[in-house]
Parts: sequence; C-alpha cells; structure tokens
Amino acid sequence: MSKQLRNNLIVLTVAILLSLLLHALHVLLPFMFGPIIASVICIKVFHLEIRWPFWLSQIGLILLGVQIGSTFTDTVIDDIKNDWFTIVMITVMLLMLALLIAYFFQKIAKVNIETAILSVIPGALSQMLIMAEENKNANIMVVSLTQTSRIIFVVILVPFISYFFKDASGHSSLGTTATEKLTEALTLPSIVCLILAIIIVYYLMGKINFPTRQLLAPIVVLISWNLITGVTFTLDNYIIAAAQVIYMIRIGIQIANLVDQMKGRIAAAIAFQNIFLILLAFVMVWLISMFSNHSINELFLGAAPGGMSQIVLVAIETGADVAMISSYHIFRIFFILFLVAPMLN
Repeated sequence: MSKQLRNNLIVLTVAILLSLLLHALHVLLPFMFGPIIASVICIKVFHLEIRWPFWLSQIGLILLGVQIGSTFTDTVIDDIKNDWFTIVMITVMLLMLALLIAYFFQKIAKVNIETAILSVIPGALSQMLIMAEENKNANIMVVSLTQTSRIIFVVILVPFISYFFKDASGHSSLGTTATEKLTEALTLPSIVCLILAIIIVYYLMGKINFPTRQLLAPIVVLISWNLITGVTFTLDNYIIAAAQVIYMIRIGIQIANLVDQMKGRIAAAIAFQNIFLILLAFVMVWLISMFSNHSINELFLGAAPGGMSQIVLVAIETGADVAMISSYHIFRIFFILFLVAPMLN
C-alpha cells in the first residue's frame, strides 16, 4: 500500500468516525463538520501529507447536485417563477453590499480596486478565479486566497446563524415534494439512464467552460427528468451522508492549508470582508422578510455568500426549501457571469 493511499484511508476513517460521533451527539451538520475536523487533525496533529483524489470530491458534489435537482418539481418551479422579483432584488442588493465592502477591503489590504471587487464578490470560486485571470490589473494570488478562505467563515458563521432562525415547522421542499427514496422510486435502468445523462451534460458543459458544472449538470438533468417523467425522489440518507464526507474532506484540507497563509494585513482584510458581508446579508434579508412570505432562514441562505454546495447542506439540515435557495445561487452565478464580469472589464 502506498503512503498516499494509506493517508487517504486514515483521513477517511477518522472523518467517518467523527461524523458518526457528532451525529450521535446531535451536533448540527455532523457529516459536514466531521470531515473538516478530521482533515485538520490529520494534517495539523498527525502531520500527514494528504492529497485527496479530485475525482472523489467531484462525485460528492455531483451527488449533492442530484439532491438539489430532485427538489425542482412543477410546483416548486411555479413558486420560483412567482418569486423572481425577490430573487433579483436580493442578488442586486447583495452585490451592492459587496461593492461597498470592497472599498474598505481595498483600503485595509492595500490592493487595487479590481482585486478588491473580485476578492469580495460572492460568486463561484472557479468563476471568480477565471475572471481574475482575465483581468490584467487583478492580483490573482490575493483573489484566490480571499475567495478560498471564505469557506472558513461560511462553514462557521452561516450554520450558526441559520440554526437559530430555522423554520420551527420544519418546512422543507425535500419533505413535501419528494418523499420516496432513490432506491425505492427508480429501477436500475432508470438510475443508469440518469447517470449517463449527467455524464453527457457534464462533458458538454466542460467543453464550453460552464461555471460549477459539478452542481449544474445534475441539476439540469434532474429538472428535465422531473418535468418529463413526473417521478420525483430524494437521495437516501446514507448517500447524502457519503457525498458530504467525500466532498468536505477536500474542504477540510483546504482550510488546514489556508490557516498558515492567513497573516498580517491581508488576514485582517479577509476577516473583515467575510464577517461583514455575512452579517450585513443577514440584516438585509431580515428587513426583506418583513415584506415577504419566506422565512428569514430561507432568505438568508439564499443570500448568504459562499459555495452553493455548503449552503445547500445547511438548508437540508435546517429543513429549508432547497430548490428555492438553490435558485438564488444559480441566478447569482449567471448574473455575475453575464453582467458583472463585462462591467468590470
């Protein structure tokens, strides 16, 4: 057995054991925090060199994409169409907050305005790095560190805030639109058909450099499946747990490696912009909730800066409307891609 394989098996074993322990203790998001803590322990305490297979974390993301896509039924899509104004308003207001915070980030970090904007705007990580590469004035190292380090603040602050404002009724798109489990609702040929469709769409999206195709490819396929067949389902709990573990190990490794880089003026600027963006986003949706029929938790998770995959995990745990929250983040990705990027250039 190679050293690398042994280290990967060690971190996987520790991640599973920690996740099960946290689950038994009824800790929030056990299969999200378990792998993160396990990765940090293995790297910082055991001093193991871990290179988690990229393809494995991508499978985890794709499975989360399937879970998201499975919630987009006819009824949910109609609800989203009726909420288009709120989705647009929250996206625009969040980006305005980001631009305001970018001004202070520029002053604290002593960087140019292009670097500050690309560092603060809450888009998909790969999307922001591509935009930084294309902009000759942007410092890609600062953008990369700032956007990547947002993970630390998102996995700590967002679940904490969301937990205290979760819907007491336990409302969830998962429970209302897709009660049957995957293994109960679909036959083996149907599952194989879905897998092949996801592979094809994923490949085509890769050819045109589509952002976050790991999530969007299965979402597109599952929306099409739901609309065409009318057969809805949710992933079995053990599949969702496994997807979280194999994906969040990679996030934990990133966090462990980022801690050493968070120093000096840049560290202060990163902490400032992430904390204020998350807190101001909460204040913003708290005000909007006074005029909306959505709960504060759903609006906050829809507006919260961070990766859609991490936000959706919090949504699942707190019983929020996964499809509605995902629609906010998907719209934001395209809004940044087609409007913000050209304006910045």
